[in-house]
Amino acid sequence: MRKVLAILLPFLLFLTACSGGEGEGNDAGPLSSVKIERGEDGAAPTVEFDKPLSAEDPTLTRVNNGDGAEVAAEQTAMIRLAIVNPEDGSISQETYTAEQAEGIAVDENLKTGNSQMYDALLGAPVGSDFAYYIPADEETGREENFLVFTVTDAKDTVKPLTQDEAAARNADGSLLMAPEEVESLSADGKLPEVTFAEDGTPTVTIPEGAEEPEKLIVKVLEEGDGPVLEASGTVVANYLGVGLRDGATFDSSYERGEPAEFPLSNVISGWTYGLAGQKAGSKVLLVLPSELSYGDPAAGSSPSGPLVFVVDIQEVK
Repeated sequence: MRKVLAILLPFLLFLTACSGGEGEGNDAGPLSSVKIERGEDGAAPTVEFDKPLSAEDPTLTRVNNGDGAEVAAEQTAMIRLAIVNPEDGSISQETYTAEQAEGIAVDENLKTGNSQMYDALLGAPVGSDFAYYIPADEETGREENFLVFTVTDAKDTVKPLTQDEAAARNADGSLLMAPEEVESLSADGKLPEVTFAEDGTPTVTIPEGAEEPEKLIVKVLEEGDGPVLEASGTVVANYLGVGLRDGATFDSSYERGEPAEFPLSNVISGWTYGLAGQKAGSKVLLVLPSELSYGDPAAGSSPSGPLVFVVDIQEVK
């Protein structure tokens, strides 16, 4: 299901960009026949409408009003969505049955990229259902698409720091936790515990009641003796990433069977400043606050909130 999430939300955001913000807002127009009946126990909804569905312009309308709090500017609207066949009403893919909803930041970027989506989400009560039809466009090559989606929550957003913001914080000493404080947390059993299997694969155990750190935690588990990784360099590493809140794995090069290669200038800030200065051959534990990872909630299908990484540095370039 995670693979479906990784496809569908970027798909929706791609459509919002392609639609250009023109067209109907909350005027149902050609979508006036659409009825969305929510499924039981988190199942995908039943969607009914006069078939086939068509419209000359991108049309987005609120079909059902929710009874929750209204989505405010700069919040993240958490949504679940389904791709519907406009000819027969069948659902080809959906995220209603996924483990978690995905987020769309209701911010200036969305307002600029697609004012239609921004206007629809801003002020919408949580629990509202929407229908979104985008006609084919021969000039751009855009295909016809019809989606329904539900706003399941609205969350205040912790945005990830930009590289410039992180650099400024690093310069004034407020980015990384002091080594003695890291050691104190470790001695008190408040850091994630890492064990390695015989083949080198790590397992991370999150301590009960683990709290998001205010600063980046870097703990060298095993120091290598190779060249030092510069902030402008490239790292080749095996790594495991889990959420601090639930310990669930969201990414692992070990599962893929080969190390990954990243320029430190093009990764999340927690990696840039957590790995710069480390030696090839080192194994490092990183605990990243939300602002040094992907934010909270994260955009798209990226993991939200504070994250934990175990990084085995194979090579530096």
